[in-house]
Amino acid sequence: MGILINAPTRRQEVPVGLATPPDTPVDTRGALHIREVVRTTGLRREQLYMWQRRYGFPSPLRDGFGDRVYPPDQVARLKLIKQLLSEGWRAGAVVPLTESALQSMLGLTVDDPTPLPDEIESAVRLLSLHRIGELQNHLSKLLVGQGLRKFLETTLIPLNEAVHEHVVRGEMQNFQELRFADLAQRLLRDVTRLVRPTRDARQILLATPPNDPNQLGLAILELLLFTEGVNCLTLGAGVPPQEIAGAAEAYKVSLVVLLFDRGISGKIAGQEIRSLRAELPEKLPLIVSGRAVNLLAKPIAEVRTAADFSSIMTTMREFGVVASSTVQLLGFLPESNLRA
Repeated sequence: MGILINAPTRRQEVPVGLATPPDTPVDTRGALHIREVVRTTGLRREQLYMWQRRYGFPSPLRDGFGDRVYPPDQVARLKLIKQLLSEGWRAGAVVPLTESALQSMLGLTVDDPTPLPDEIESAVRLLSLHRIGELQNHLSKLLVGQGLRKFLETTLIPLNEAVHEHVVRGEMQNFQELRFADLAQRLLRDVTRLVRPTRDARQILLATPPNDPNQLGLAILELLLFTEGVNCLTLGAGVPPQEIAGAAEAYKVSLVVLLFDRGISGKIAGQEIRSLRAELPEKLPLIVSGRAVNLLAKPIAEVRTAADFSSIMTTMREFGVVASSTVQLLGFLPESNLRA
Protein backbone atom coordinates (compact mmCIF):
# COMPACT_ATOMS: atom_id res chain seq x y z
CA MET A 1 0.00 0.00 0.00
CA GLY A 2 1.52 3.31 -1.05
CA ILE A 3 1.60 6.43 1.06
CA LEU A 4 0.54 9.69 -0.53
CA ILE A 5 2.91 12.48 0.44
CA ASN A 6 2.26 16.09 -0.37
CA ALA A 7 5.53 17.39 -1.74
CA PRO A 8 6.57 20.67 -0.14
CA THR A 9 6.21 23.67 -2.34
CA ARG A 10 9.06 26.08 -2.89
CA ARG A 11 9.31 29.23 -0.81
CA GLN A 12 6.09 31.20 -0.53
CA GLU A 13 7.16 34.13 1.58
CA VAL A 14 7.52 37.53 -0.05
CA PRO A 15 10.59 39.57 0.95
CA VAL A 16 10.17 43.04 2.33
CA GLY A 17 9.77 45.56 -0.43
CA LEU A 18 7.58 43.49 -2.73
CA ALA A 19 4.03 44.72 -2.98
CA THR A 20 2.26 41.39 -3.61
CA PRO A 21 1.17 39.52 -0.44
CA PRO A 22 1.60 35.73 -0.59
CA ASP A 23 -2.14 34.99 -0.61
CA THR A 24 -3.03 37.49 -3.34
CA PRO A 25 -3.49 35.86 -6.77
CA VAL A 26 -1.61 37.63 -9.54
CA ASP A 27 -1.61 37.19 -13.27
CA THR A 28 1.91 36.15 -14.24
CA ARG A 29 1.11 35.10 -17.81
CA GLY A 30 3.86 36.25 -20.13
CA ALA A 31 6.13 37.21 -17.21
CA LEU A 32 9.75 36.05 -17.35
CA HIS A 33 11.67 34.37 -14.56
CA ILE A 34 14.65 36.38 -13.33
CA ARG A 35 17.10 33.99 -14.99
CA GLU A 36 15.38 34.64 -18.35
CA VAL A 37 15.50 38.40 -17.75
CA VAL A 38 19.23 38.17 -17.09
CA ARG A 39 19.72 36.18 -20.29
CA THR A 40 17.59 38.39 -22.56
CA THR A 41 18.69 41.81 -21.24
CA GLY A 42 22.35 41.19 -20.46
CA LEU A 43 21.87 42.68 -17.00
CA ARG A 44 23.02 40.93 -13.82
CA ARG A 45 20.87 39.79 -10.91
CA GLU A 46 22.80 42.05 -8.57
CA GLN A 47 21.94 45.08 -10.71
CA LEU A 48 18.23 44.23 -10.69
CA TYR A 49 18.25 43.80 -6.91
CA MET A 50 20.20 47.04 -6.42
CA TRP A 51 17.87 49.07 -8.65
CA GLN A 52 14.80 47.65 -6.94
CA ARG A 53 16.13 48.78 -3.54
CA ARG A 54 17.23 52.23 -4.67
CA TYR A 55 14.76 53.27 -7.33
CA GLY A 56 11.72 51.04 -6.79
CA PHE A 57 12.19 49.57 -10.27
CA PRO A 58 12.00 46.90 -11.49
CA SER A 59 9.07 45.73 -9.36
CA PRO A 60 8.75 41.97 -9.92
CA LEU A 61 5.76 39.79 -9.15
CA ARG A 62 5.95 36.36 -7.52
CA ASP A 63 4.97 33.13 -9.20
CA GLY A 64 3.41 30.13 -7.51
CA PHE A 65 6.81 29.03 -6.22
CA GLY A 66 7.67 32.43 -4.75
CA ASP A 67 10.24 33.28 -7.44
CA ARG A 68 10.65 36.72 -8.98
CA VAL A 69 8.95 37.08 -12.36
CA TYR A 70 8.98 40.23 -14.50
CA PRO A 71 6.01 41.35 -16.64
CA PRO A 72 6.71 42.02 -20.35
CA ASP A 73 6.48 45.82 -19.96
CA GLN A 74 9.18 45.79 -17.28
CA VAL A 75 11.41 43.55 -19.40
CA ALA A 76 11.05 45.96 -22.35
CA ARG A 77 11.98 48.89 -20.11
CA LEU A 78 14.99 47.00 -18.76
CA LYS A 79 16.21 46.42 -22.32
CA LEU A 80 16.02 50.17 -22.98
CA ILE A 81 17.93 50.86 -19.80
CA LYS A 82 20.63 48.39 -20.78
CA GLN A 83 20.97 50.07 -24.18
CA LEU A 84 21.27 53.53 -22.61
CA LEU A 85 23.89 52.27 -20.16
CA SER A 86 25.91 50.98 -23.10
CA GLU A 87 25.66 54.46 -24.64
CA GLY A 88 27.26 56.00 -21.57
CA TRP A 89 24.32 57.04 -19.39
CA ARG A 90 24.54 56.63 -15.61
CA ALA A 91 22.12 54.22 -13.95
CA GLY A 92 20.85 56.94 -11.63
CA ALA A 93 19.88 59.06 -14.63
CA VAL A 94 17.87 56.42 -16.49
CA VAL A 95 16.54 53.68 -14.19
CA PRO A 96 13.84 55.87 -12.53
CA LEU A 97 12.51 57.14 -15.91
CA THR A 98 9.37 55.97 -17.73
CA GLU A 99 9.61 53.98 -20.95
CA SER A 100 8.59 56.98 -23.07
CA ALA A 101 11.30 59.11 -21.48
CA LEU A 102 13.85 56.37 -22.10
CA GLN A 103 12.80 56.12 -25.75
CA SER A 104 13.39 59.86 -26.19
CA MET A 105 16.96 59.51 -24.91
CA LEU A 106 18.07 56.84 -27.36
CA GLY A 107 20.80 58.04 -29.68
CA LEU A 108 21.49 61.24 -27.75
CA THR A 109 25.15 62.09 -27.34
CA VAL A 110 26.64 61.53 -23.93
CA ASP A 111 29.83 63.32 -23.02
CA ASP A 112 32.73 60.97 -22.45
CA PRO A 113 33.56 60.64 -18.75
CA THR A 114 36.50 62.69 -17.56
CA PRO A 115 39.61 60.49 -17.52
CA LEU A 116 40.66 59.52 -14.02
CA PRO A 117 44.19 60.17 -12.74
CA ASP A 118 46.68 57.38 -13.35
CA GLU A 119 46.85 56.39 -9.69
CA ILE A 120 43.07 55.87 -9.57
CA GLU A 121 43.00 53.99 -12.87
CA SER A 122 45.76 51.74 -11.51
CA ALA A 123 43.74 51.05 -8.36
CA VAL A 124 40.63 50.17 -10.39
CA ARG A 125 42.68 47.83 -12.59
CA LEU A 126 44.20 46.04 -9.58
CA LEU A 127 40.76 45.56 -8.07
CA SER A 128 39.33 44.24 -11.33
CA LEU A 129 42.18 41.69 -11.49
CA HIS A 130 41.58 40.66 -7.85
CA ARG A 131 45.12 41.71 -6.88
CA ILE A 132 44.07 42.91 -3.44
CA GLY A 133 47.52 42.79 -1.82
CA GLU A 134 48.96 45.02 -4.53
CA LEU A 135 45.97 47.36 -4.24
CA GLN A 136 46.50 47.69 -0.50
CA ASN A 137 50.19 48.55 -1.00
CA HIS A 138 49.26 51.01 -3.76
CA LEU A 139 46.80 52.88 -1.53
CA SER A 140 49.17 52.89 1.43
CA LYS A 141 51.94 54.47 -0.66
CA LEU A 142 49.53 57.11 -1.98
CA LEU A 143 48.44 57.93 1.57
CA VAL A 144 52.00 58.46 2.76
CA GLY A 145 53.02 60.37 -0.37
CA GLN A 146 49.98 62.65 -0.63
CA GLY A 147 49.21 63.24 3.02
CA LEU A 148 45.91 62.44 4.67
CA ARG A 149 43.72 65.32 3.49
CA LYS A 150 44.81 65.15 -0.16
CA PHE A 151 44.58 61.35 -0.21
CA LEU A 152 41.01 61.38 1.08
CA GLU A 153 39.73 64.17 -1.17
CA THR A 154 41.58 63.57 -4.44
CA THR A 155 42.15 59.80 -4.38
CA LEU A 156 39.83 57.81 -2.11
CA ILE A 157 36.58 59.71 -2.78
CA PRO A 158 36.83 59.55 -6.61
CA LEU A 159 38.12 55.96 -6.40
CA ASN A 160 35.09 54.97 -4.33
CA GLU A 161 32.80 56.47 -6.96
CA ALA A 162 34.74 54.90 -9.85
CA VAL A 163 34.43 51.43 -8.30
CA HIS A 164 30.71 51.90 -7.69
CA GLU A 165 30.19 53.09 -11.26
CA HIS A 166 31.91 49.98 -12.63
CA VAL A 167 29.54 47.80 -10.59
CA VAL A 168 26.43 49.70 -11.70
CA ARG A 169 27.48 49.37 -15.34
CA GLY A 170 28.10 45.64 -14.94
CA GLU A 171 31.86 45.90 -15.44
CA MET A 172 32.61 44.60 -11.94
CA GLN A 173 30.87 42.25 -9.55
CA ASN A 174 29.21 43.46 -6.37
CA PHE A 175 31.60 41.41 -4.24
CA GLN A 176 34.51 43.43 -5.67
CA GLU A 177 33.00 46.68 -4.41
CA LEU A 178 32.43 45.07 -1.00
CA ARG A 179 36.05 43.87 -0.94
CA PHE A 180 37.33 47.34 -1.85
CA ALA A 181 35.15 49.00 0.80
CA ASP A 182 36.43 46.61 3.47
CA LEU A 183 40.05 47.24 2.49
CA ALA A 184 39.61 51.01 2.44
CA GLN A 185 37.78 51.11 5.77
CA ARG A 186 40.49 49.06 7.46
CA LEU A 187 43.04 51.53 6.13
CA LEU A 188 40.99 54.43 7.50
CA ARG A 189 40.66 52.75 10.90
CA ASP A 190 44.45 52.46 11.09
CA VAL A 191 44.82 56.14 10.31
CA THR A 192 42.12 57.18 12.79
CA ARG A 193 44.17 55.68 15.63
CA LEU A 194 46.88 58.24 14.84
CA VAL A 195 44.61 61.25 15.25
CA ARG A 196 44.46 62.99 18.63
CA PRO A 197 40.99 64.50 19.20
CA THR A 198 40.56 68.06 20.38
CA ARG A 199 38.98 68.79 23.74
CA ASP A 200 36.74 71.58 22.51
CA ALA A 201 35.25 69.65 19.56
CA ARG A 202 31.46 69.84 19.29
CA GLN A 203 29.65 66.70 18.24
CA ILE A 204 27.74 66.33 14.98
CA LEU A 205 25.76 63.39 13.63
CA LEU A 206 26.51 61.66 10.30
CA ALA A 207 24.27 59.22 8.42
CA THR A 208 23.06 58.21 4.99
CA PRO A 209 19.35 57.69 4.19
CA PRO A 210 17.70 54.29 3.53
CA ASN A 211 18.32 54.45 -0.23
CA ASP A 212 22.07 55.13 0.08
CA PRO A 213 24.23 52.31 1.50
CA ASN A 214 27.51 54.23 1.08
CA GLN A 215 29.30 53.16 4.26
CA LEU A 216 32.76 53.96 2.91
CA GLY A 217 31.69 57.49 1.94
CA LEU A 218 30.61 58.04 5.55
CA ALA A 219 33.94 56.78 6.88
CA ILE A 220 35.85 59.13 4.59
CA LEU A 221 33.73 62.13 5.57
CA GLU A 222 34.05 61.27 9.26
CA LEU A 223 37.85 61.22 9.09
CA LEU A 224 37.97 64.44 7.07
CA LEU A 225 35.85 66.15 9.70
CA PHE A 226 37.94 64.65 12.48
CA THR A 227 41.10 66.18 11.01
CA GLU A 228 39.36 69.56 11.22
CA GLY A 229 38.63 69.12 14.91
CA VAL A 230 35.01 68.02 14.51
CA ASN A 231 33.75 65.17 16.68
CA CYS A 232 31.41 62.82 14.78
CA LEU A 233 28.69 60.47 15.91
CA THR A 234 28.23 58.14 12.93
CA LEU A 235 25.07 56.04 12.82
CA GLY A 236 26.02 54.22 9.64
CA ALA A 237 24.45 53.82 6.22
CA GLY A 238 20.78 53.43 5.35
CA VAL A 239 19.25 54.93 8.51
CA PRO A 240 15.52 55.87 8.65
CA PRO A 241 14.68 59.52 9.47
CA GLN A 242 13.07 58.61 12.80
CA GLU A 243 16.26 56.91 13.99
CA ILE A 244 18.43 59.85 12.93
CA ALA A 245 16.15 62.27 14.74
CA GLY A 246 16.06 60.08 17.85
CA ALA A 247 19.85 59.89 18.01
CA ALA A 248 20.20 63.64 17.42
CA GLU A 249 17.99 64.35 20.43
CA ALA A 250 19.47 61.66 22.69
CA TYR A 251 23.07 62.73 22.14
CA LYS A 252 22.42 66.49 21.98
CA VAL A 253 24.32 66.96 18.71
CA SER A 254 25.03 70.41 17.32
CA LEU A 255 24.30 69.60 13.68
CA VAL A 256 23.24 66.75 11.37
CA VAL A 257 24.98 65.92 8.08
CA LEU A 258 23.12 63.63 5.68
CA LEU A 259 25.40 62.15 3.02
CA PHE A 260 23.41 61.41 -0.15
CA ASP A 261 26.05 60.25 -2.58
CA ARG A 262 24.81 57.25 -4.55
CA GLY A 263 22.80 57.42 -7.75
CA ILE A 264 19.15 58.17 -7.03
CA SER A 265 16.37 60.20 -8.58
CA GLY A 266 15.89 63.81 -7.51
CA LYS A 267 12.29 63.04 -6.51
CA ILE A 268 13.28 60.31 -4.06
CA ALA A 269 16.15 62.41 -2.72
CA GLY A 270 13.78 65.30 -2.04
CA GLN A 271 11.30 63.03 -0.27
CA GLU A 272 14.01 61.59 1.99
CA ILE A 273 15.40 65.01 2.86
CA ARG A 274 11.98 66.54 3.62
CA SER A 275 11.08 63.55 5.76
CA LEU A 276 14.23 63.95 7.85
CA ARG A 277 13.80 67.72 8.16
CA ALA A 278 10.27 67.17 9.51
CA GLU A 279 11.54 64.73 12.16
CA LEU A 280 14.40 66.91 13.44
CA PRO A 281 13.97 69.74 15.96
CA GLU A 282 13.24 73.00 14.19
CA LYS A 283 16.41 74.77 15.34
CA LEU A 284 18.81 71.87 14.67
CA PRO A 285 20.81 72.60 11.47
CA LEU A 286 20.69 70.01 8.67
CA ILE A 287 23.32 69.85 5.93
CA VAL A 288 22.83 67.56 2.93
CA SER A 289 25.94 66.70 0.94
CA GLY A 290 26.87 64.48 -1.99
CA ARG A 291 25.63 64.08 -5.54
CA ALA A 292 21.97 64.26 -4.55
CA VAL A 293 22.20 68.01 -4.03
CA ASN A 294 22.65 68.43 -7.80
CA LEU A 295 19.43 66.48 -8.46
CA LEU A 296 17.09 68.60 -6.35
CA ALA A 297 14.69 70.64 -8.47
CA LYS A 298 14.44 73.45 -5.89
CA PRO A 299 15.80 74.36 -2.44
CA ILE A 300 14.24 72.74 0.62
CA ALA A 301 13.28 74.97 3.52
CA GLU A 302 15.64 74.90 6.52
CA VAL A 303 18.09 72.62 4.70
CA ARG A 304 21.59 73.66 3.67
CA THR A 305 23.25 71.87 0.75
CA ALA A 306 26.99 71.31 0.28
CA ALA A 307 28.31 69.68 -2.86
CA ASP A 308 31.80 68.92 -1.48
CA PHE A 309 33.82 68.86 1.71
CA SER A 310 34.97 72.47 1.47
CA SER A 311 31.34 73.56 1.26
CA ILE A 312 30.50 71.45 4.31
CA MET A 313 33.25 73.14 6.31
CA THR A 314 32.14 76.61 5.19
CA THR A 315 28.57 75.92 6.30
CA MET A 316 29.68 74.42 9.61
CA ARG A 317 31.77 77.51 10.35
CA GLU A 318 28.66 79.62 9.82
CA PHE A 319 26.94 77.56 12.51
CA GLY A 320 29.97 77.81 14.81
CA VAL A 321 30.53 74.05 14.94
CA VAL A 322 34.22 73.86 13.92
CA ALA A 323 36.68 73.70 16.82
CA SER A 324 39.13 76.54 17.31
CA SER A 325 42.14 74.22 17.45
CA THR A 326 43.30 71.60 14.96
CA VAL A 327 44.12 67.94 15.49
CA GLN A 328 47.55 66.38 15.64
CA LEU A 329 48.80 63.15 14.14
CA LEU A 330 50.60 60.74 16.44
CA GLY A 331 52.18 58.37 13.91
CA PHE A 332 53.83 57.91 10.55
CA LEU A 333 52.11 60.70 8.56
CA PRO A 334 53.89 64.06 8.61
CA GLU A 335 51.74 66.71 10.30
CA SER A 336 52.56 69.11 7.48
CA ASN A 337 50.64 66.79 5.15
CA LEU A 338 47.55 66.68 7.33
CA ARG A 339 46.03 69.88 5.94
CA ALA A 340 47.59 69.68 2.47
